[in-house]
Amino acid sequence: MSTFAAASALPSATPAEPRHGGWRRHRLLPWQIPVMILGFIAWWPVGLGLLALFAWLNATPGAAAWTTPWKNRARDAVAGAFPSAGSGNAAFDEHRAAVLRRLEEERRAVDAQQAEFAAFMQQLRRARDQEEFDRFVNARSQRAG
Repeated sequence: MSTFAAASALPSATPAEPRHGGWRRHRLLPWQIPVMILGFIAWWPVGLGLLALFAWLNATPGAAAWTTPWKNRARDAVAGAFPSAGSGNAAFDEHRAAVLRRLEEERRAVDAQQAEFAAFMQQLRRARDQEEFDRFVNARSQRAG
């Protein structure tokens, strides 16, 4: 059995969810509505710009993904510029450094798992789309034939 066939045999996680990625999946956060209203009150182009920004951020699932490398570089730069002075207790400092290293390794492992899961979900979507397309082609050929 191919990977796509195996993936298409799995049930959909959310069968009621619209295929086109409708608005139901993308909800505004509670603070976004008052911010937009205040933007419209202050000056209507500001409110309209905020509305467009929130709609774009909600409509594109990976819109903020480009910030991750930037955040990592900024965190590393800050950590390098302001090294911790230490507590004065060598045993505690060694323990803290070991825990921080372990946490950083775990964070990298979680990031890798998230990327792997995103690739798997993309593969599932592709398999589901292929199955729907095959059904459409078969139904169309049966109607024509």
